[in-house]
Amino acid sequence: MGIVNATPDSFSGDGLAGDVDAAVALAERMVADGADLIDVGGESTRPGSAPVDAPTELRRVIPVVEALAGRLPVPISVDTRKAEVARAAIGAGATMVNDIWGLRGDPQMAPVIASHPDVALVAMHNRRGHEYSDLVAEVARDLRESLVVAARHGIGADRVVVDPGFGFGKTPAQNLELMRRLAELRGLGRPLLLGASRKSTIGLLLDGAPPELRVEGTLALCVLAVAAGAEMVRVHDVAAISRGLRVADAVLRELPETVRRAPSPGPTG
Repeated sequence: MGIVNATPDSFSGDGLAGDVDAAVALAERMVADGADLIDVGGESTRPGSAPVDAPTELRRVIPVVEALAGRLPVPISVDTRKAEVARAAIGAGATMVNDIWGLRGDPQMAPVIASHPDVALVAMHNRRGHEYSDLVAEVARDLRESLVVAARHGIGADRVVVDPGFGFGKTPAQNLELMRRLAELRGLGRPLLLGASRKSTIGLLLDGAPPELRVEGTLALCVLAVAAGAEMVRVHDVAAISRGLRVADAVLRELPETVRRAPSPGPTG
């Protein structure tokens, strides 16, 4: 999942607010680099960012979704916590809603998604504060609540991807514990998505590296996530992460036919 930030204040410094052509060019490049899905967002969720009202978010997101829908050979997702924005983005061509509150924020989000049977949901874990008695057990419990809300509104489990919310309502130490225990969340029975790209925890581990120098750290977490059973990763640096995951997939999942049939390369490997 490639990230297209239609914002002026993205924590990663890649915001493209008001520049639809640049957003389209970025999305096209991401698809060429291996993205299977594009996620368009119009509100920064970085710590300390100011909330954005729906009209502003709509002005940022809808022109980009409209420009991408039907133009790309991959689905378009909208990253929003607002039902009003989700509804408009679906009307513009989005086929997935990435909700950072996992249907537990805006009470109209579930009805909006339920009314569009072909639209999928990413239900992310989030909470205000970071007090846990058992981090992963409570993340799993909260995500189950999101699945219950979805089911109550007629959103089938086969339409839902779950995201444990790396960097949301968690300390850096808790983020790393989440990664160590990520495989435990496979018990939810839904595909797992990891969204750790360029996050501040990576910068902390890399001596304060700025977002643009966190690519290798992001790749490390993505490989660990795939090894733990994640089926999707949400990233800024699609080319690098895609290349790394192709190698990881060959080890963890299925050996490519080109490798299977390749002769011995000799002593240099």
